[in-house]
Amino acid sequence: MAGTADTERSKDRPAETCGDEQDKPLAASAEGSQPDPWNQAVDENRKLDLAEYPGALLMRVATVIHQQTTAVYAREHDLSVPEWRILGRLCVSAPIRRATLCRLSNIDKAQASRVIQTLQERGLVDVHIDASHRNRQIIDITDEGRDIAERIFPEALAEQLKLLRTLTPEERRTTFKVLRKLLALYGLSIPGPAASYKEELP
Repeated sequence: MAGTADTERSKDRPAETCGDEQDKPLAASAEGSQPDPWNQAVDENRKLDLAEYPGALLMRVATVIHQQTTAVYAREHDLSVPEWRILGRLCVSAPIRRATLCRLSNIDKAQASRVIQTLQERGLVDVHIDASHRNRQIIDITDEGRDIAERIFPEALAEQLKLLRTLTPEERRTTFKVLRKLLALYGLSIPGPAASYKEELP
């Protein structure tokens, strides 16, 4: 069990970078203002640097948030980030089918299987066979798992609000709208309230 947990937790640690390239700010223009590489790429056919790719920049922001916030409060409760994501989702949506849990937690099936096994071995989740379909599994949360999740939620919410307060009201509206639009480009959407994912199970 320990080996599995250690393996999962090692995946939460940010990869080491070569030198200090990631920490160097993008060069400002001659006027001293911040660069506008995305509009320059679209309007002036300027070549984007790898660090300026939208996907790379979004990934970097997500990694920093995980490293500086999510991983911190998860680790304080002896959880990896994937373990917390699954436990938190189960706390508000369990019991839930494994496939739905993977989709809502944005974790692939192989990783989810390892995480669920670790949580099950710790007595934080239960796994049952779906009575209506023998090849489906139902994942539920135990009382101990719910207790841990409910202790983490206030810390998690406080950290997320700290992030949001660095933005103006208009920036918050625009950022949420943009993220939703980018997901829609690939036929995806931001999940609705957790209660809407309560499944009708036998």
